[in-house]
Amino acid sequence: MNGYGMESRRKTNGLFSGLPTQPGMRRIGFWMSPKKLKKMDMAKFAVVCRTGGFELVQVDFARPLEEQGPFDVFLHKMTDLIVKAEQDDAGDSAEVGLFRVFESYMNANPQTIIIDPIENLKKLLLRHRQYHLIATSDACLHDKVFTPPFVRLIASDSSQMLRELRLAGVDFPVVCKAQEAHGSSDAHRMMIIFNADGLKSIKVPCVAQTFVNHDAVLYKVFVIGEKFHIVRRPSFENFYSFDLPPIAFDSQNITGSQWLEDIPVSRPPIAASSVPDVPAVALDPEIVTSIVKGVRKQFGLSLIGIDLIVDKTTGHYAIIDVNAFPSYDGVTDFFPHLLSHIEMIVWQRDRHLSANHHSVHLKQPTGLKPTARIISNDLNPAIARS
Repeated sequence: MNGYGMESRRKTNGLFSGLPTQPGMRRIGFWMSPKKLKKMDMAKFAVVCRTGGFELVQVDFARPLEEQGPFDVFLHKMTDLIVKAEQDDAGDSAEVGLFRVFESYMNANPQTIIIDPIENLKKLLLRHRQYHLIATSDACLHDKVFTPPFVRLIASDSSQMLRELRLAGVDFPVVCKAQEAHGSSDAHRMMIIFNADGLKSIKVPCVAQTFVNHDAVLYKVFVIGEKFHIVRRPSFENFYSFDLPPIAFDSQNITGSQWLEDIPVSRPPIAASSVPDVPAVALDPEIVTSIVKGVRKQFGLSLIGIDLIVDKTTGHYAIIDVNAFPSYDGVTDFFPHLLSHIEMIVWQRDRHLSANHHSVHLKQPTGLKPTARIISNDLNPAIARS
């Protein structure tokens, strides 16, 4: 089915662990694209789940979901599939078919917890909408937090582009990104434009955002429910000249960035190959916690990655992207933290059902508090909290 069919037939009854079912175990169904599955060791997660009293089931959309359920939780990374389904007006593609199967099952089983809700994920898919929601979120109420000015460019005329940039307060250099944040091979392909002449290289429609000098350090804030983990990644060097040709790059591999033109002038380096052992700026954990809470509240999502940079000039925190169900590369014990989050929301659901006179067994998770916490931080171990 266009690469979207799962291979659960090789597993006993669809159980990822291949072990016999134990009575009374909670069940977590999951679906991910083959690309995502290559990055996630779900066999390891199955062991973690089983230790915690949960059964992990890989869903196969080629088979009736009712035969594979019931599920207490449905964990997924369906953003690419959602985009394809949204773009198919005729509604006859394989992606739309899979999506309709999923919607039908969830409508018939409203007590199944979806991580994360489809309607909330849609808020992330178009960058101009995402950035507007970030800018109007509680995260940006803090006087040291902002999202850089941005504008959606539609016209292919560079003069019109320049007028739209000026009206929106977007200054050079600008980062031009595809308007779709997911579901396209262009989603991670971007350009840095330094002047009006460089606008001729832009492919529209796109979103243009002011580039902020940030000492070549990007902070990836990986959120898992009420907890988060911060990882530093190398990023673009500071730029001080506007007399430069455009830079083309893939946001997932900035070390492969390239100048679009060869001109006989001295140019600054494009990107750092590594981050310093000691960061120039130590992130304030209270500000990052405030950002996480504000972004989560605005989007209603629990598994997200927030890209942060620190403005070299002001020291303010710029939120430049929010991603659904990121890689969690560098997050220690991601699977146990993920299961802790699932335990909490299942307990909250069961408590709600019990309060409404439904017969349900309440098993309160241990060691969990509904407050944002840093689970680890590679910046300053002294501020890490368990």
